[in-house]
Amino acid sequence: MVSQQISSPFLEAMSSMTPEKGSRNRFSAYISPEWTTQHSVLGGFQAALMMSAAGKHIDLELGVGRYPDPVHIFVQFLSMVPPGPLSIICNCLRTSSKQYIVKVELSRAQSTSTAPAPEASDAFTTIAIVTYTDLSREKGLSQDTTPAIAAPFPNRETDCAAIDDPVVEATPVTRKMNWIAPRTTNGFWGHRLGGHHREVWVSFRDGSKFSDILHLAFLADMPLQPAATHQAGFYTKYALSTLCMSVEIKKRPDPNMQWVMIRSHSNKVSKGRYDVSVHIFDESDDILALSNHVVFTPQLRPRASKM
Repeated sequence: MVSQQISSPFLEAMSSMTPEKGSRNRFSAYISPEWTTQHSVLGGFQAALMMSAAGKHIDLELGVGRYPDPVHIFVQFLSMVPPGPLSIICNCLRTSSKQYIVKVELSRAQSTSTAPAPEASDAFTTIAIVTYTDLSREKGLSQDTTPAIAAPFPNRETDCAAIDDPVVEATPVTRKMNWIAPRTTNGFWGHRLGGHHREVWVSFRDGSKFSDILHLAFLADMPLQPAATHQAGFYTKYALSTLCMSVEIKKRPDPNMQWVMIRSHSNKVSKGRYDVSVHIFDESDDILALSNHVVFTPQLRPRASKM
């Protein structure tokens, strides 16, 4: 849930939703262009916003604190979401003593003079299933597990450098972040582990903290893309289009956390489609969140030459 004290522009954006006409399941929000990748809102920002809406809905239905923590979200992206006014609808799918599961549907806000609130499925741009629980009450089976990658994190001061690739400055949302990663002799970033494994340290340039679970949903969509960082000139030839993503929360972040390590990996890149597995760690090597994506890479059409 969003902290009561707003400590960052991100949390301000998350807290800006308002119920529509006193409703407990319909909300209005406005997304600034600062959270976009060129012309569309970052998928991770949409995921965080839908998580936040589900939490607001639960609090209005049951009272604050009954299910305080989002632990999982699955997001299906149906069409591009430009910045501007949005409508969000939440409906309970299942409730139990331990979980509250919400379907969240996001759409562009309809003008009151043109059309009613969306009813058909094709009116929505993004659909999510969000599961809330209380992390402090979780108990049951626990086992020590061996990480798939045992290598320690690269030291930010001695093993890494600030990524100076123009793509970092190319979009409003990527310009918000510090990107620190190992660099290989051939100029690629984050390749220290080899293959399609990537790693990058990330923080906000404005110094704000990753203090909330909602930050983890946002960060899950901010890895080094394994396919895009595997060949030079990728972004001049291909676009990235995320079909769907999921995020599982493992641990609440420390309120003062400023840096996270994001490790990403693709198992197969084939015929314009690839998977991405994302692990988000704190500086103590604890896993905060896991995420999985399916990404399409349509080839860019060459620009028509001017006569």
